[in-house]
Amino acid sequence: MKLISGKRIPLDENAFTGAAAAQFYNEHTRRFMSPLYQRFTRKAAGLIPSGARVLDVGTGTGRLAVALAKARPDLHVIGVDISPDMLNIARQNAAQNGLSASIDFRQAPATVLPLPDNHFSLVVSNASLHLWVDPARVLGEIARVTASGGYCLVRDNLRLALLYPFFSLAGRVMGMNQAQRRLWREAVRASYTPAEVKAILRKSALQDARVSVAPDLLYLDITWRKPR
Repeated sequence: MKLISGKRIPLDENAFTGAAAAQFYNEHTRRFMSPLYQRFTRKAAGLIPSGARVLDVGTGTGRLAVALAKARPDLHVIGVDISPDMLNIARQNAAQNGLSASIDFRQAPATVLPLPDNHFSLVVSNASLHLWVDPARVLGEIARVTASGGYCLVRDNLRLALLYPFFSLAGRVMGMNQAQRRLWREAVRASYTPAEVKAILRKSALQDARVSVAPDLLYLDITWRKPR
């Protein structure tokens, strides 16, 4: 199994704080992650009614929140992140898309969301799970703020050691520089296998969530609907 998945090498979530790190991450996501955001947005936007409240946990520089607000202008979107530097850029990205009034960005740790119970029709998170020091606790917070009948969609990288050579090659083809390719590899090595995610879920409030793997083997999804 280790030959397939490789050993998990955690990342320090503080590695993504600071103005320079935020600028680097924003440029990386702008150039290389837009197709992923669009696919995620199409899946998420089709689950919820008009005027719904949506929360993006670990929003970073806000590109997923912006994509959701562009696809569904009727939504009320809140993005939460631990880094004020990430959020400064997120607000700039929203403003550049004419969405400053549609998205509310707030600084907070994912383990203690400053938000009311049963409030959101949809809670999303992309490429953040592998950074959470206590993922079961974060999932508990997500369950708390999700409204009855609401959905939770968490997407992250899939850790497969057999694909490590592919990341370097694909990164070069995509035009990534050395630092960008290293960021991708390190994020994948810090991510989880489906079995590890299921073990985390068993310790969380999302015990009955579904875990699925993308056909291209690049990411996995956690999908959960809160009972009514």
